Amino acid sequence: MKRLLHLTLAAVFVVATLSVAAGDPPKGGGDAAKSPQAKVYLEWVKAVKAGNLEAWKKLVPAEASKEIEAQAAEMKKTPKDVLAFLGAMSPDENKITDVKVAGNKATLSVAGKTKGEPNPSYGKVEMIQEGGAWKVGKQSWSDKP
Repeated sequence: MKRLLHLTLAAVFVVATLSVAAGDPPKGGGDAAKSPQAKVYLEWVKAVKAGNLEAWKKLVPAEASKEIEAQAAEMKKTPKDVLAFLGAMSPDENKITDVKVAGNKATLSVAGKTKGEPNPSYGKVEMIQEGGAWKVGKQSWSDKP
C-alpha cells in the first residue's frame, strides 16, 4: 500500500512537471498579455506607430510584405505611406485580453483605445508561426466586444 502511494505521488509530480515545462498557453486576463504572441503583437503596434517598415516586415508573414508593396504601387504611394495609414488606423493603447493557441496559429483578443475617441474598440488578431517565429496576420476590429 505504501509503495502504491509513492508511485501515485511520483506520477502526479511527473505530470505536474511536464505541464509546467510544456508551457501551456496562457488563457485570458493578465496571462494573455504575457504570452509570446502578445509580445509580438505589441512590437508590431510599436513598429506601425513609428513607421518602421523594416521592423514591421520582421513581424508579419512574408506574404504581407509583398502585399504592402502591391498596395503601395496601386495607390501610387510608398510602402512607408501605407504603413503610416495603418498606424493612423491602429489603436494607440492596446490590452491583450485573451489568447487562444492551436498549433502554429493563434488568435489574440485585444481591447484598444485611440486618443480622442471616447469608446474602446475590440479586435481579433490572427497570428501564425512562420520560420519558428510568431507573426501578426489579419486583424478585424469592431466597436463591440
